[in-house]
Amino acid sequence: MNIDEKYTNLFFKWNTKISVLMALLFLLVNCILQYYFFGAFTNPASNPDENSYIYFLEAIHEFNLYNFSGLNSQPFSFLCYLFNQLFDNVKLSMRLVNLIASIVCLGFLYFYYKKNKFFDFSNNKLLNKLITFTIFFAVLGIFEQQFTGIPDGFSVAFGLPGFILLTENSLNGKKHNALLIGFLFAISFTSRPTFIIVLLSFLGALTLFFPKKIFSKCLILVGVYFVLFTAIINFKPLISKGEINLDVKEIPSEYGTSWFEMNYLMAKKWDAAEIPNTQWLSHIDVINYKKENPSVVFPKNHLDILLNDTGLYFRQMIRMTALAMYSSFRYLYFLFPFLLFYYFINYKKKDALETKKVYFVVCFYFFAIVLFSATAFKMLEFRWMQIPTLFFAFYAIHFSKVLSINKRILLYNLVFLTGIGFFILKILK
Repeated sequence: MNIDEKYTNLFFKWNTKISVLMALLFLLVNCILQYYFFGAFTNPASNPDENSYIYFLEAIHEFNLYNFSGLNSQPFSFLCYLFNQLFDNVKLSMRLVNLIASIVCLGFLYFYYKKNKFFDFSNNKLLNKLITFTIFFAVLGIFEQQFTGIPDGFSVAFGLPGFILLTENSLNGKKHNALLIGFLFAISFTSRPTFIIVLLSFLGALTLFFPKKIFSKCLILVGVYFVLFTAIINFKPLISKGEINLDVKEIPSEYGTSWFEMNYLMAKKWDAAEIPNTQWLSHIDVINYKKENPSVVFPKNHLDILLNDTGLYFRQMIRMTALAMYSSFRYLYFLFPFLLFYYFINYKKKDALETKKVYFVVCFYFFAIVLFSATAFKMLEFRWMQIPTLFFAFYAIHFSKVLSINKRILLYNLVFLTGIGFFILKILK
């Protein structure tokens, strides 16, 4: 063994030991964060988003699938009702359903990755398992959705596995059941309609990099089953009204305003620094504003804002883009820039197909940011990005196999270090 090999091996051994320590510390930090977030689960008060579900569930006095079909977020409401029969506490039941769904999602990420054995991070088996579990645990947990009684985490628990299984079928030659994927998508969509924006982002990225896959038998079957299961879940509103129920926030028309107008006024006041960007308006504020300013004409849609209030529109887009970039690094750590600059990192070992797969993942993620920003206008709530973010992390870990083992260990040390750093900053605040 020459002197270079000796020092390389010594560096690797010490780097691996440091990684085990850093991974354990990062896991501890995230456990502390979850303990902090757990306050939402034990909070006796309802958060505003839970109230509508509590109202509907408390109104159900008998088990009737036909009536369940007419509710918002039917799959989520159905399971909450069953749990409520056990605990006789609607709020606790809702929070338990969402928490269990998030734990199942974490289990899927870890065990699916482990079973498929994409690759090992190092020669240390403990470190391999620790890195995988800790990163999935951190990225899923940082969204804080698992302890609330709303269907966000529940929708993710079904949608994310569906996207991973479909990607493995389409790009990696796996044979996962199309009926299962369509079912997962239908449950996710009917629980939280923001799923459709994630689906459009996925299809847009797939069309850009693998256009022939759009017309593949698998994708067509998934689409058919998705529509079929969505129709089955919505059989009551389809029969009675000819439409499906979507859990979309609305203000009753008799109030003379809308959710869109409320968001527009909020964004305008934030932009003019008339109110802090942490203050939210209610429909009452919009009604009062209209009375005080009868000559003001509110835009009808996003295109109307773009054409008639162009400056505000682009300032909002810039703000949301900046927030998205910060949040991406905050939630994905060094996995975000790693996958973003994959082409330059791997320029010596160019594999055109692998590079296309990488940038399919990146574009899926950025398409989702653009679509959510465009539809939100007021502010991008990063919790909507949970499926694309976990999807990004899942494949970023896989694609890190292109790095040499020393560089790979260094990448994950940087991930752990930045995660610990953000935790310290949170504590200092």
